Amino acid sequence: MYQIPSLFNDFISLNCDRMGFITSYLNARGIDTAIFPINNKNHIYVKFPKEQYDSSCKIKTVLAHYDRVQRTPGANDNSAAVFCLMEWAAQLIKMNKAHNIRLIFTDGEELGQNGVNEQGAFELAALFKRLKITNDDVFVFDCTGRGTVPVICESHFPKNISPVFMSKYSNLEARLQKILTKASGGKWYSLFCNYSDNAGFIVNGIPAVAVTFLPSDEISMAVKGEVPKTWSLFHTMNDNLESLMPESFELIKKILFELAKMKTF
Repeated sequence: MYQIPSLFNDFISLNCDRMGFITSYLNARGIDTAIFPINNKNHIYVKFPKEQYDSSCKIKTVLAHYDRVQRTPGANDNSAAVFCLMEWAAQLIKMNKAHNIRLIFTDGEELGQNGVNEQGAFELAALFKRLKITNDDVFVFDCTGRGTVPVICESHFPKNISPVFMSKYSNLEARLQKILTKASGGKWYSLFCNYSDNAGFIVNGIPAVAVTFLPSDEISMAVKGEVPKTWSLFHTMNDNLESLMPESFELIKKILFELAKMKTF
């Protein structure tokens, strides 16, 4: 079973410079990074070699927010996903074939509590739109450190959303469902969740899907309208290392493996 590295403790310490931690971790493993400052938010772009991209296939943009509520560990929200994506990047850089992953660690997701327009990913998506980067498959990973049931976060769409957008979104969601089915043995669920970085992209007219995890017994709680224990830990000191499950880390690694393999023409 996966053992959560001791380095993870450093990442969730209250005084951790998280941007510095991520860039240092990746740079030490031969991975270049670039910081994109947008309106006082610093997004981290992971620079993979050009030969790891195939222009005949879709780019898969993968996002996870590295910011957290101040004075909390943020172990599940969202350190677990970020740490697994860092480990994944260290594997991707060694591949001798195209994976088409565009990996970005975003800043300012927690500011979305004041409205999606305040969210760091909203401004990032607006930049994508201005640059006409609108055809990527966008996958968001948020709070994947507890539970072994992948949850597709159902979205609330703007009333004026176009049929073309909905068709693209449905196709993207179907691709995600295939990935989750392979990685989890067919065990996944769809639930309405608090929005993550996917919301900023959707508002800008770019389809994006978000994945979170829950323990199986908490799925039934959510279906009944009760707040799952996992969600009640968010933004508190109880979102700590002890609340995490090593098997969750194993599951996201399987999902990321399938995502790296997937090709969409």
